[in-house]
Amino acid sequence: MTSASRSYERELRDIELALERALEVVRNTPREDLTAARWLDSAAELGERQAEAREAAARVRQALLGSARTALLAYLRTHVGEPVPADALEGVAAIQAWTRRVRELRDPFGWAVESGTWSAEIQKDQYRLVSDQLGEEAAQGDKVADAIKGKTSKERVLEYLLHLSPWPVSPQKLERVAGQPTWRQDIRELIDEGWLIRTHEDDPTLSPGFYRLARLED
Repeated sequence: MTSASRSYERELRDIELALERALEVVRNTPREDLTAARWLDSAAELGERQAEAREAAARVRQALLGSARTALLAYLRTHVGEPVPADALEGVAAIQAWTRRVRELRDPFGWAVESGTWSAEIQKDQYRLVSDQLGEEAAQGDKVADAIKGKTSKERVLEYLLHLSPWPVSPQKLERVAGQPTWRQDIRELIDEGWLIRTHEDDPTLSPGFYRLARLED
């Protein structure tokens, strides 16, 4: 799940600088005799620095995983059955509207993601992915494929494989999701980046021409 060629020095340095500036704002805020007006100024600047860090994190997420929804699903699938804090999901998504992406995972994609606001088994500020895969009917239907609208064909292919894993995916479905006949190049790039995408040559249980994204813990 990591890129073997690109450097993220610039993005990570931008995050570091934004957080250092945020820390400097806190250090320069008076501990005593703090007025409401002074605090408003500090809070506003903190918000700006946090936004800078989030935007840099979003660039890393976009390069490695694509959309915020794909990143959220990947994270939840690696923590299936575990309560995860809302703050952690916001960090993974690197956008403020991350709760909307969680709702999209439920509908139209069909993932059973519990929220602490309506489940008594987890805390109110937590979420939990109940099942580690979609049902066979959802995997074989067209609803998941039709709902994917990534910016590039590679983003769409990766998200589709992630939704369907460990179900096999036909070349016809992959071309439909990619929206272009060069989707096999997308597959090769994803494999070069470290994604465990299997073919019939790797896994004899797969039909020729089919692909499968291996479970993320493999």
